[in-house]
Amino acid sequence: EREAASTATDPRANAGDLATNIVALTPDALARSDLQIIAVARRPLPQELRVTGRVQINEDRAVRIGSPVEGRVTRVLATVGDRVKAGQPVLVLHSHELAAARSDYEKARAAVARAEKALAYAQAELERANRLLEAKAISRREQLRAAADLVAAQAEFEQARAELHRAEEFLHHLGAWPEVSDEVLIRAPIEGVVLERRVTVGTVVTPSMDLLTIADLSTLWVIAEVPEPQAARIRPGQPVSISVAAFAEERFPGRVAHIGEVLDPQTRTVRVRCVVQNRRERLRPEMYATIAITLGTTAPQVVIPREAVQEIGGEPIVFVEVAPGRFQKRRVQLGLSATLPDGEFVEVISGLREGERIVARGSFWLKSELLKAVIQEEP
Repeated sequence: EREAASTATDPRANAGDLATNIVALTPDALARSDLQIIAVARRPLPQELRVTGRVQINEDRAVRIGSPVEGRVTRVLATVGDRVKAGQPVLVLHSHELAAARSDYEKARAAVARAEKALAYAQAELERANRLLEAKAISRREQLRAAADLVAAQAEFEQARAELHRAEEFLHHLGAWPEVSDEVLIRAPIEGVVLERRVTVGTVVTPSMDLLTIADLSTLWVIAEVPEPQAARIRPGQPVSISVAAFAEERFPGRVAHIGEVLDPQTRTVRVRCVVQNRRERLRPEMYATIAITLGTTAPQVVIPREAVQEIGGEPIVFVEVAPGRFQKRRVQLGLSATLPDGEFVEVISGLREGERIVARGSFWLKSELLKAVIQEEP
């Protein structure tokens, strides 16, 4: 398939090259290859601490919905898995307590109407008394009595209005439907997903019960138990990268939110809570996760793309360009690995120098060509 490349690695044609672990390509084969050749450079690498943890609901973005009154569930308007908006109805309850509250509200409205009429009458009586006093038709005492009656009527009116306001507020608190006298409408207080439902139609509920759990899953918590020595290096706000087995190639960014104040005496670990951005809501509560916590950065080191590293005989190797079209296998000693904005990189402790040119993309193909030549050389 790659005639020029095969000829270049034929042991009869390039025995000297094989002896020095060199793969040689003709200019035409090199031009047709998909090799990416890069210069080795120095870059700072993030210092990471890797620990395992578990994904959990962000308790700061979750609510457990209860009922303000005793009652019986008559309708369920949202169930587990449904996405709801803030203010959306999720349950309807029948409540005799609400009927009593509506009765109190109607009584308060009637009391306000009576007090308003009494206030108007007292105002008119005071105006009449003022005119009669000017005409010397009544005594000053009678005029003062009319003024006192107006003050009393005003106080009764304000009291009645306050009682009506309290009745209205209580109905609002109960989530009452305007057109139904004994039903309570339970609404979602936040936008999110229904994670738990503990009631069905007919369930009798009280104010102490949790009926539904709704959570905003756009951010989640990841909880890890970190060994004591490593925990001392962690600080709130440090960036983290989360990975899970279900999406092995994807990284979810986050930060350290809280470091536990108490050391577990049995495991000698500290609980660390991270907040992670749940892109496309792919993470699920209770997933196991690997947490890479960035502790800082190293001084610039010799680093190469992870794809440049192959393995032969259990040893890591790279292919170094020693001349145009000639690539020598070289063993390297590797150090830290890290995910950078432009891909996966690994530190080279020994075996390469800054400025040398190596094969990044296509290194596996060169490895195959080298091994093919070795097989052809065997008797």
